[in-house]
Amino acid sequence: MRTFGLALLLLLAACGGSEPRRNVLLISVDTLRADRLGCYAEDSSCTPRLDALARECAVFESAATPRAKTTPAIASLLSGLYPHEHGVRDLAHPLSSSIPLLQERLREHGYRCGAIVGNWVLGDARSGLARGFDLWCESLPQRTGVPPDDAPQRTARSLTDAALVALGLKSVPNEPDFEPRTALPRDGAPWFLWLHYMDPHGAYEPPTEHRRAAADRELVDLVPESAGRRQRIARYNVPKDLWVDPDTFDAAAVRALYDGEVRFLDAELGRLFDALRAAGELERTVIVLTADHGESLGEQDYYFEHGANCGESTVRVPLLVRAPGVAAGRRSTPASLVDVAPTVLELLDLARPTAGGGALRGESLAPALRGAERSVRPLFSEKVERADLPGAVQQKAVRLGRWKLVQSYASTPRPDGTREVHVVAEELYDLEGEGGEEWDLSIVEPPDAPLAELRRALAAFVAADPDLPELGRLLEQRRRGIENTDPQAERTLRALGY
Repeated sequence: MRTFGLALLLLLAACGGSEPRRNVLLISVDTLRADRLGCYAEDSSCTPRLDALARECAVFESAATPRAKTTPAIASLLSGLYPHEHGVRDLAHPLSSSIPLLQERLREHGYRCGAIVGNWVLGDARSGLARGFDLWCESLPQRTGVPPDDAPQRTARSLTDAALVALGLKSVPNEPDFEPRTALPRDGAPWFLWLHYMDPHGAYEPPTEHRRAAADRELVDLVPESAGRRQRIARYNVPKDLWVDPDTFDAAAVRALYDGEVRFLDAELGRLFDALRAAGELERTVIVLTADHGESLGEQDYYFEHGANCGESTVRVPLLVRAPGVAAGRRSTPASLVDVAPTVLELLDLARPTAGGGALRGESLAPALRGAERSVRPLFSEKVERADLPGAVQQKAVRLGRWKLVQSYASTPRPDGTREVHVVAEELYDLEGEGGEEWDLSIVEPPDAPLAELRRALAAFVAADPDLPELGRLLEQRRRGIENTDPQAERTLRALGY
């Protein structure tokens, strides 16, 4: 019956009996900060091709990831659920097959679905995300590059080549290890292609032509633990030649390398867009571009990494939507990665995916795309840690307009053997104020801060997460299981900074 329905759909489209379905191109970029795009920061010159695309897009001013780690964030992107609902709380934890995904819904409606991923952690054995795709490519031809142990990856030029092959816009390069070897099967059907670019994830090693020297030096000294100041530096992302001495590095030069990676990505995305436009595919394709998370480049004393806090540098992401009938321009409606799947389905006039239980799910942004904006809406994010990590506490955050509340939680045993969480610290930030996230206002409690509303929203988000009391120990057990069953996978996770 499904085959007959698809055949009828294609026949009607061919005969002019109905408007052909629009294609969908979903691009997620690993570790891309929103402020590296000129549409978010006017002083940025890293992304001329993306900025040109943005002039044809709806640009969401405030978009967030629910978790600054790749696998949980992408599971949210494709499911429309927060991590506590879809169950992926860390890397190398496959998504349950019971969770409906965007590509499955599109495939049910006749789409040919393909995916090309450049990050090792998104391999199907570790992510569980390949189901529903007619073409799934996790080949990592760049065998070196991600420190400290040269984890495999796929960089932007290779991934764009793979995308062009998948769309039938380029022949297979004369490289024995290149994948995919064939185009996404089409048969006249519309296509959905998800591309996950690895750049600009560390190590920051852009091609020479995309490197620019930093205007000035910014020497940062390591802070001894005895100073009582929490400083975190991903040393593996600082090249040896940028250490002035064993205790001092040039932060500006490292940021310049990160920006070079963004320029490399931008050029390769431009090549993809040019090919789509030349083939006449661009105008009938819905394009969504976002990131799984950002990168902290020194904010809150956190350098060259992501995932250790809920700071805006890591949870704020770009979100651009280009679709037929959608006016270009800025959108003030707050958005989350959990909104992407329901938005795509509504733009295509298809039903959104559903799953049993829970609350606080994503919602379609289609009304905002059509002009019905919402000025205020809570955006949630979290940071969770394994129980064996030093100072491990869990964090959840909510942003409401210009205000952001972050709470840290410890887990303690009850007499009956269960555990409960309680707040051990609270931070309040005015993101539009002079200090931004560098000034914690929780002691001052400004009278105009909607503190009660922020706490209520965060309490509801915490209450919806029944695993939170045991989460640290659960994550520790899973990681030890990986160490015991797949030591190489454990080494690769560490090589990627996880």
